[in-house]
Amino acid sequence: MKPRTYPIHGLIPGLLALALVACGEPASEAPTDTGATVDAEVIDVAPREITETYTTTGTLITDDRVEIASRVMGYIRSMNVEEGNKVRKGQLLLTIDPTEIQARLEEAQARLAQANARMAEANADLQRYRKLFEQHIVAATAFRKIELAAQLADQEQRAAQATLSRVRIELQYAEIRSPVDGVVVKKHRQKGDIATPGAPLLTVENPDNIVMRTYIREDHVQHIKAGDAVRITVDAAHLNTDGVITQVVPAGDPETHSYMVKAALKETRGVRTGMFARADFSVGQKWGILLPQGALVMRADLPGVYVVDSQDRAHFRMLRTGRHIEGEVEILAGLSGGERVAIRSDVALHSGDHVVARAPNEGSGDANSGKTGDEAGAP
Repeated sequence: MKPRTYPIHGLIPGLLALALVACGEPASEAPTDTGATVDAEVIDVAPREITETYTTTGTLITDDRVEIASRVMGYIRSMNVEEGNKVRKGQLLLTIDPTEIQARLEEAQARLAQANARMAEANADLQRYRKLFEQHIVAATAFRKIELAAQLADQEQRAAQATLSRVRIELQYAEIRSPVDGVVVKKHRQKGDIATPGAPLLTVENPDNIVMRTYIREDHVQHIKAGDAVRITVDAAHLNTDGVITQVVPAGDPETHSYMVKAALKETRGVRTGMFARADFSVGQKWGILLPQGALVMRADLPGVYVVDSQDRAHFRMLRTGRHIEGEVEILAGLSGGERVAIRSDVALHSGDHVVARAPNEGSGDANSGKTGDEAGAP
């Protein structure tokens, strides 16, 4: 005869019940966690009208940027500045070899001397023939030829004088001076290079006139005009400052359908040209939800709040946030009007805690205190 076998899963509950009775514990009751009772400041969530913004990125540039070029051709005899040097208006920056210009200057002076001699001779002839013509000694046609010769000599003298003046000006261009106060930010040529008219040699910027250059989409250009306020953020300089729009270029890029905008910074502490920046433009009004920044609890780098339900129980809820506006955070998703949110508590608040609500007290300290107790646990 085969021995009888019994399923082991049928024996385990019975054995556990006997063990609990033997230990004096009732088998029908299990411990429950009803949560702690926590005093907290609670606010009612209500949408309100807030400024709608349009954010763009851009670059800091200087509005006083000069590309210095030569007006004459020649090799660079001397270069008196290096990149990073500060320069003053009128300071000598470099010299173009003036040998050729000086040769043309001497030629122009010689031509002017010849023209002056011919002019003196023509004037003397004109005076002599005028007397003879008045005495009816020479014919009118002969006097007219002498008069025309004097006029031609006068024109030649004027042309020679103009040529000499132009060459003298070119000689001045051989010495290139800074047109503005600023800093040399780039050298395009070195000593010994050939300078050609119009080709940049140096770039000078005024670091005291830094502006942000950005581009806006065509659907927002009608909302933005010169003189409007803008908020500018420069992360590299840890700067968040007000600005004012100084220029809106009316012609857009036909490929990107964007328009260039420049804005001056109210504060320029620590900023430099070339830095990355963001601009928040005001483009209208909209309805939205704002919460105090201290009401947010970060869990795994994600923001959330404790929502208080109709039974005064706290529940952690993840949120999607937007802009930070004067100590408040715009809530894009996760909350709706009519809900209640705990913004400050005396001790750490956990999901499931019973909340004893009190009115917000703005002077009670850090709005974030006591609210990070279960950041590492489950809601």
